[in-house]
Amino acid sequence: MSVIAEIDLDTDRLACAGAIEAVPEVELDLEREFTTGSETAVVFMWARATAEELDRFEDGLAADGTVSDAKRLGDHGGERLYRMTLTGAAPVVTAPVWVELGAARLAMRYFDGHWRARMRFPDRETLSAFRDFCETENLGFRLHRLCDAEGREEAVGDGLTDCQREALRLAVDRGYFDLPRRTSLADLAADLEISDQAVSERLRRGCARLIRQHVD
Repeated sequence: MSVIAEIDLDTDRLACAGAIEAVPEVELDLEREFTTGSETAVVFMWARATAEELDRFEDGLAADGTVSDAKRLGDHGGERLYRMTLTGAAPVVTAPVWVELGAARLAMRYFDGHWRARMRFPDRETLSAFRDFCETENLGFRLHRLCDAEGREEAVGDGLTDCQREALRLAVDRGYFDLPRRTSLADLAADLEISDQAVSERLRRGCARLIRQHVD
């Protein structure tokens, strides 16, 4: 069953990072997006701030290599509408990944130092795959809210995949985290019928997710 997730991401490896760094106080709302290539797109985006801050934001856009052809289409006091092209030059471009997973981006907003994306995923497994990608790329993935297809809020849970949960439970049960350890990584790998490297990766990612979920 499809799920709708609200996801917070850090800004420094995504498009518009330079412009945002110039004016961290700005608030941005992605209104529309048209894909023009595997990593390029034309977007229409609202920016909200004081007039002076918006002027500095425009200067930041002009100097930001992750966007080009930024044009102001409207000015309504404390908010301006821009049309710009995402060049694909950002350190991380997420669109090809979530498109391949069958997901859709419903909304995207920047405020208080982070992006918040509202996205629909075919199921929890594809959401988990997108989380894996974001964590590998150091995007600071944080699941803010999760709803089912009808909009009913679901428990966010521990954020672990089934494989990570299995590995962590086995490691705890066998005393891998005890001092001194009562089992080895090789023993855990043999029980799970995977390589030492694979079980190490599951434990590392699982521990990292639990820390992000429960330690503010």
